[in-house]
Amino acid sequence: MVENSNNPDDKPDAKERPMFAHPPWTVGIVLCLAVLAIIAGLSDPIWILLGLPCILVLALYIYVRIVKRNRDGN
Repeated sequence: MVENSNNPDDKPDAKERPMFAHPPWTVGIVLCLAVLAIIAGLSDPIWILLGLPCILVLALYIYVRIVKRNRDGN
């Protein structure tokens, strides 16, 4: 029998939660746009400014992956 607990202290383990709350394909699109903004920004700096939100997501994604790898390794 499965117990359905309504206790708010019952939180899922960190391993059960996804790394990002969004579907993987949306994260992938934003990461691709960030790389394109960086490449286009090499020739015209306005693309760095326009792509800054995607570039920040890319930096956050890389940071989370590094921290997660270090935690799993220890």
